Amino acid sequence: MRPGIIALSTGLLPILAIHTVYLVAAMNEHVPWCIPYIDSCTSISATGRQNPEYFIFKATMIPAAMLMMLFWYLCYQWLLTTGYRRSFGARSIPFIGTVAALFLILYTTMLGASGDLYQLERRIGVIIYFTFTYLAQLLFTYHIGKLNSQQQLFSHRIYSFLFGLNTTVLSIGLLSLILDLTMADYDSIEAAFEWTLALLIHIYFFGIYAAWRQTEFTISFKVSV
Repeated sequence: MRPGIIALSTGLLPILAIHTVYLVAAMNEHVPWCIPYIDSCTSISATGRQNPEYFIFKATMIPAAMLMMLFWYLCYQWLLTTGYRRSFGARSIPFIGTVAALFLILYTTMLGASGDLYQLERRIGVIIYFTFTYLAQLLFTYHIGKLNSQQQLFSHRIYSFLFGLNTTVLSIGLLSLILDLTMADYDSIEAAFEWTLALLIHIYFFGIYAAWRQTEFTISFKVSV
């Protein structure tokens, strides 16, 4: 079995889910029509708070989170199959990624519930999801950079793409933080940053798909009888 489809689905499913839910919400006049990446007219959370988009969001994002857990486990296994030495940093990748996925499930589950406590849980869930996913991606990029410099298993353009994404996400995140601290009306543009960061973080998985495809990464199952 080629696990590249896992990497591809891990990135594609959230992107399709978020944009589909936005379109459904806009068609039902639950959110305004706009380009969220530019107009910052609505947050991702706001698109999935009412019916029917509420159910679409949960039905897609919870499976997406489960795919992410499997994806990060496969990332570690891929490193091992290349002969990459075991290290604490490499072993921590699936753990960090799994924590991120669990908090995505928490965020998704609490979406649509009213009350300050649920709002706090949603905020914690989405912050930890983005932060830990980025940390897992950054750590994995570091290790595959070392790996590729030693063995040249895949095109250097793939590593450059992944490194460029990591750098861009960090830059946008820092800019967002600075503006939050210095702008009185930062809330009016916060959603645009959220949409952009979400898109870039999920595009990262496409780069891993390309790396796995070039290295012909496969997994097999065996049963002893």
